Amino acid sequence: WEGKPHSPIYRKAKVLERLPNTRYKGTFLDKKGNPEETFGRNIVIYKNVLVTHAKPLRKDDGILAINRQDLEFTVLWHPMLEFRGYGNGCTFTDLVAPFFVFIVGMCIPLSKQRRGAAWWKHVGTRTLLLILAGVIYISLVLKTSYWWGILQAIGVAYFMGAALMRFTAIKRWLAVAIIAIFHGYMSWHYTWWLELGDKSKGFLTIVNPLGDPLQPLTLHCTPWASISYGLCTVVGTLLGDAIVSRKHKTIIKQCLLIGIVFTVVGYLLHIYQAPINKDYVSPSYSIFTSGIAALTFLIFYLIIDVGGFKVWAWPLNVYGSNALLAYFMQPVVRVFVIALGFYGFLDGLSGWHGVWGGLLWTALLWCVVLWCNKKKIYWRL
Repeated sequence: WEGKPHSPIYRKAKVLERLPNTRYKGTFLDKKGNPEETFGRNIVIYKNVLVTHAKPLRKDDGILAINRQDLEFTVLWHPMLEFRGYGNGCTFTDLVAPFFVFIVGMCIPLSKQRRGAAWWKHVGTRTLLLILAGVIYISLVLKTSYWWGILQAIGVAYFMGAALMRFTAIKRWLAVAIIAIFHGYMSWHYTWWLELGDKSKGFLTIVNPLGDPLQPLTLHCTPWASISYGLCTVVGTLLGDAIVSRKHKTIIKQCLLIGIVFTVVGYLLHIYQAPINKDYVSPSYSIFTSGIAALTFLIFYLIIDVGGFKVWAWPLNVYGSNALLAYFMQPVVRVFVIALGFYGFLDGLSGWHGVWGGLLWTALLWCVVLWCNKKKIYWRL
């Protein structure tokens, strides 16, 4: 559809009222963004519209609708996650990726202090190994020889955080703003910044050699859009500077400063500029979750370091001491679970069944990692 107007097929619309069973009342919007009217009098309302979306929609939420007049009042509206004007929100599970790269950033000042002159060599080696590990992991899971997965994005984020450690704290604050503006500008004005390839051909894999060779670069986000995850890492280094001081007051003040500023700024960007969109790692998503990460760390810090209540955190240490191995054990454990015939109890679940299935899967992996820890089998880069 390049170069062709897509408005005859996809049109902007909004939700007027939420109905039971994931159905809604809604209306198309005109070119000015107002509800569409019939002969300038009555708003055209579509009732019992089915919406395919993982998250419930609220009144006045914007979506893109498939304009199929032949279906009249049973129009199928599928929200296409467009960067401009449409987000997909931030749920509890959407905090996992930004929290991880934020923690990576927090550890960078500690690593730099410990390794001294050998630190930069370690940075280069770790960056390359993270990207290579990502290629190997995603190839095992998705039968392809290259793919831009989350580990590759973590490698980019880690290198950004390490590279910007050459700057003072004030310059890093400024760098975060510049990178966020740049990422937002590129996302708004250049479609290739966020989307690549012909989706009708499927992904290029070993079993599908005729697939599109560019689509494998957009499974999580494009390689260059990974700089938005780098924002979280750079913000993490700002908190890491305070942690190096070992002073409670300094750490608490920095947590509150970063937490309040980034949470508020990210939310304002979500409302007035580009909304939170995890798929495209929008600036509002990175900035908002960085603020939440700092406030979350503050809670753990007050309980464990200041309050001295540490025993309860032992189960978390099992994963934390061997995180990369835990990540890579997922496809291995999945093969055994499928072979034993139990995978049906964990896959394709939703609602509370999905929650319990996820907890059961996490507990199973935890037992595997605990056994590896006791046998002193670690995987660290």
